[in-house]
Amino acid sequence: MSILAIDTVGTGGSSIAIIDHDGNCFVEHNSISNSHAESFFQILNTLFNKHNYNYSKLDHLAVVVGPGSFNGIRVGISAAKGINLVTNKPLYGVNALEVQAYAMSLLCANNKKNIRAMIKSSQGFYMQLFDCNLLPLSDPTTTHDAQCLGTRTSGNNYITYMDCNLPKLDASHAGLLVHYRLKNKQKLNEVEALYLNELQYMKLL
Repeated sequence: MSILAIDTVGTGGSSIAIIDHDGNCFVEHNSISNSHAESFFQILNTLFNKHNYNYSKLDHLAVVVGPGSFNGIRVGISAAKGINLVTNKPLYGVNALEVQAYAMSLLCANNKKNIRAMIKSSQGFYMQLFDCNLLPLSDPTTTHDAQCLGTRTSGNNYITYMDCNLPKLDASHAGLLVHYRLKNKQKLNEVEALYLNELQYMKLL
């Protein structure tokens, strides 16, 4: 299967990736923050041209739906839905926390503990708990409790990014997560924007 993955939720720029039929990852970045809309199709065209790809070679589409940059979320989802409309390829939404959990699972391959994904935000931290097979054990939420980051967690029943040397994440990780879920026949979500406020998470179109 081949997957086109889109990640525009971070403040550090956008990325678009292709996961090809052999599992190879090709990714292009835009490091300029808050220029998601202006640069999106330029990045996509560069990616296609470099690797001799086009829409007809794609089997699936994926987009990171948040939490993160409000404008970035909207741009990524709008672009993904537009491509879906043109190509009629299946489109899935993944959140940034499950993408982080997937990356952590690769670095801790023999881990049998639960995974606590955590992303710093202006309100504190976004958090979500997953089991070792990346199935969600909680909904995404926010917390101001930084004490949960104060110690390493290898002695507890979950791991966090502090237990591994987590790389900077991009659209390739989102695409590989979708590949993993499809291969293991796990549920994939429809595309709904995920915005987290102080008290609870909100899903808005």
